[in-house]
Amino acid sequence: MRKNIFETIFFTEILKGLSITLGHMFTKPVTYKYPFEATPIQDRFRGVQYIKTHADGSTKCVGCYLCQKVCPSECIHIETDCGPNGERLIRKYELDLSRCIYCGYCEEVCPVDAIHMGWEWNLVDNTRDNYVVNMRVLSQNYKDNLEGNWKNKHLKKKLEEGVQQ
Repeated sequence: MRKNIFETIFFTEILKGLSITLGHMFTKPVTYKYPFEATPIQDRFRGVQYIKTHADGSTKCVGCYLCQKVCPSECIHIETDCGPNGERLIRKYELDLSRCIYCGYCEEVCPVDAIHMGWEWNLVDNTRDNYVVNMRVLSQNYKDNLEGNWKNKHLKKKLEEGVQQ
């Protein structure tokens, strides 16, 4: 009697497991053939940062050091000078993308809404020195975001679809 109960339970469990396996055999695979097939990017994705600029080309950043202070990986380095009117002039703004953990704290703490997380994720380069970017590169990232000059063609397509809707 015990042997019968054990065999029945064991056999039903095997059938349950096989049914799950067979069910997965006929579902669509979830892998993507990168780089030939674009992987979908979520709307809340945080990629390479960009700095907003005014119409005259000057940056919106006021050099308040908040993004540098809040950064947990200490990848932002800012140096400022005192201008003729007593305002801060940004002499140096560097962001080390190889150290950045893309947490988005710099975007959250910015009082003038100057720094934002972009959608660019494809960071391939030959040397580590190219991952240290300055204000000019971050401003160019902003212009690329406005114009839709994405390295990632999937993001460009997604941006165009969002504009059409």
